[in-house]
Amino acid sequence: MNTLIATFVALTLVPAGAAPAAKTAAAVTLDQAVAGVQKFYEDVSDFSADFKQSVKRKNMPRARKLKGRVGFKKPGMMRWDYKQPEKVLYVSDGKTLWNYQVEDKVAYKLNVKDSELYNALKFLFGQGDLRKEFKVALGKPTRAGLVVLVLTPKTKQTNYKKLELHVDPTKFEIRTSVLHDPLGAKSTVRFSKIKYDAIDAKVFTTFKPKKGVRVQDLTTRKVNRASPAKAASPTTPLKPAPETK
Repeated sequence: MNTLIATFVALTLVPAGAAPAAKTAAAVTLDQAVAGVQKFYEDVSDFSADFKQSVKRKNMPRARKLKGRVGFKKPGMMRWDYKQPEKVLYVSDGKTLWNYQVEDKVAYKLNVKDSELYNALKFLFGQGDLRKEFKVALGKPTRAGLVVLVLTPKTKQTNYKKLELHVDPTKFEIRTSVLHDPLGAKSTVRFSKIKYDAIDAKVFTTFKPKKGVRVQDLTTRKVNRASPAKAASPTTPLKPAPETK
């Protein structure tokens, strides 16, 4: 299953247990939500947090649980360190994405530009236009009182069907993201222990496969958008993590 990164993306999310916002979700209009989210992320430069990801698939009786640490830095840098249940690394300097499967001792090298979702969500790096890439609508507010923005790509995509952003109705920070793929899988990501301190760019630019790691370089060939599971195009923290043997 294709998975995250990037897009990419400097998500400045707040902990799920944060205090409720003063303004109610029901009072927020679609225009206010869209403008608020874009403005918020235009002002964000660095972000790091712990994350927990839950992936539900139709053929799985239980949701797959994953967790780790994530960091973002403008322009377009991202690093996802999956710690459990398997160690997997996704790191991008904004141009190249490395997907390192630690247990399998294999690393995939891809071009960020080949990611559908990464490019569509450039607004999270303070670039691009949310309404230009998506049909936007308001969903039913969550029980926690968050605004739900439903984003459906205007152009049919192979790797995802729609994206939900659960947003604070006052600050317009994204607290939770829910990605739906064409096969009916749903990936939910929540963040905690958030920091906004500056991150050294070397964290995103100095990855080098260790000796003995098999490297598959996909940057020199035309990438099929519906690429194989483990050689997934970079997307965001919103995509389900890949299945492992």
